[in-house]
Amino acid sequence: MTTTSARAADTFFAAAAAGDWDGMRAVVAEDAVFWQNVDGAERGVEQVIRYTGKLMRTGGFEYRDVRRLLADDGFCEQHTVRFHDAAGATTAEYAVCVVARVDEAGLITRLDEYLDGSPG
Repeated sequence: MTTTSARAADTFFAAAAAGDWDGMRAVVAEDAVFWQNVDGAERGVEQVIRYTGKLMRTGGFEYRDVRRLLADDGFCEQHTVRFHDAAGATTAEYAVCVVARVDEAGLITRLDEYLDGSPG
């Protein structure tokens, strides 16, 4: 089942970086919960998509330096998120750790994001 977790992680992060909202939805359970340490709030996938869409309008972002551990029921991924402006210039970088749960159908049911708020 680690293949299922890997597929969920690959699809989710690739879709997010590409602004492929249907791709994100395809690997997220309808009642999935997203949490971030910065504000401690829990959100649904549609709230995450709206926020990510705003980031895309300012230029976008990419995931770099990806390190991932897989488990039968999820994954843990460390990466650097590099934000850039419309011209492609880097505007900020953040170190992030994501801990996600994946169900037997290969859908993300919970995603907790730990973000180092100091730009790198």
